[in-house]
Amino acid sequence: MAAQRTGQQAPSSRSVDPRVAAIADQVSRVLRLRHSRAAFETAVAEEVDGDRRFKALEDRIEHLETALEGLQDALYRHEVLDEQSIGELRRRTDPEQMARDLSDDARRRGL
Repeated sequence: MAAQRTGQQAPSSRSVDPRVAAIADQVSRVLRLRHSRAAFETAVAEEVDGDRRFKALEDRIEHLETALEGLQDALYRHEVLDEQSIGELRRRTDPEQMARDLSDDARRRGL
């Protein structure tokens, strides 16, 4: 570097002091490790974010399934009540039953 500041050419890589070359190699390895570690940490962070989003979706689906089951139960109860009401109406509007009820009503009223 001093050679570059003074306008002299930098020594070729063959004439570089072995200690300087070793240090340059170590610096290069550290920089590669930092880069690969940063990429790894980014990937892990994205995976954690993806896992968190996936968990949120699972929770939402579970909530929706519970709501759907509640609606199905309510629909079933409503259907059972309707069937009971319809059965009672059919029983009361049966011609023979209507004749009996009208006759009983006429007797009570004294007609």
